[in-house]
Amino acid sequence: MGSVSDSLMGRVLVVVSDRAEAEGLVQGLDRRGMNPIVMTHPNEALESCKDSPPDLVIVDDSLPSMSGARFLAELLRVSWAVSSILVSDEDEEAVHEKTEGLGILGSIKDYGDEDGLSRLLEKYRSIRQATV
Repeated sequence: MGSVSDSLMGRVLVVVSDRAEAEGLVQGLDRRGMNPIVMTHPNEALESCKDSPPDLVIVDDSLPSMSGARFLAELLRVSWAVSSILVSDEDEEAVHEKTEGLGILGSIKDYGDEDGLSRLLEKYRSIRQATV
């Protein structure tokens, strides 16, 4: 996937426990022409979403004060239209079970899962193209 304009990709929020660990993911988003906003405190991230809901959220499943799935459930209360990707090392079935009903695009195994990220961003881009 080549560079995509910010207007097409929308506002991207990355919620992780450790900014340094997620640097590869953030660089991958930057290379795709996206300008992610990185936050490390889930409650602050949720508060920022109330003021300005992002179009896409990438969230780590092991946040300091809540699971990524719980964060996504809370986020849906703020804005049901947010697309999301979960970073989880659990198998696909376990991720599906815990995120059922949350409408996620899918999950990636870790911050370095370029293939998984590309696949899910292409899915997201297709959805954005249909609605923008």
